[in-house]
Parts: sequence; C-alpha cells; structure tokens
Amino acid sequence: MRRRFLGTPLPDALSREGLDVIDLLRSNAAQDEKGERAFDFIYAVGEHALDYHFTQPLARLGVGALTRKTVDVALGVALKSLRPPLHHVLRTLDDGQLRAVADEIEFRLYPDPHAT
Repeated sequence: MRRRFLGTPLPDALSREGLDVIDLLRSNAAQDEKGERAFDFIYAVGEHALDYHFTQPLARLGVGALTRKTVDVALGVALKSLRPPLHHVLRTLDDGQLRAVADEIEFRLYPDPHAT
C-alpha cells in the first residue's frame, strides 16, 4: 500500500510567508530575526492546521457549539503550551541549524496536488 499524507492546505499569505521564511533562514540576516520569523511561521501553521483538521470538520459535521468551543479551548491550551519551548529553541539555534529548519519547512511545503 502506498503511504498516505494528511496535508494542510495553507492560505496564500501563509504559503508565501513560508517561502519567505525559507529564504530568510538561508540568508545572512540576524539570528534574532531568523528565529522570530521561523517561530511566527511555525506557530501560525500550527494554529491553521488545528483549525483545518479539527475545528472546521466539527462544524461541518454539525457538532454542537458548546462541544466545538470546548475542543477549541483544549486545542488553544495545547498550542499555547508549546509556545515557550518552541520559541526558546528557535531563538537559540545557530546558522547551520536554522538552515536545517529551512530544509524541514521546504520538505513539508509542497504544491497542492489537488489544485487545478
């Protein structure tokens, strides 16, 4: 059986930001700027992915508003708990490690195979 992927389509602005972050992480820009932009992008993708894979399907399935709100709060708490360690890690990486982050983002950021 062929391996499957569970992808998250990104809005155009977030997709463009991903490409810009890849370029930035491979540039000679200041370490702080690289770490901050990488963090902002990765966190935004996390927010979008949780919405896409959890919040939106629950609404389409007709799950009640109270249950959806409970799930949204739980997802928000989970994502916010990742914020400090993720931020710390990305701000302390060296240039080589930040280039590797660019590689990881690039590996995951691919054209929509369903687009027309």
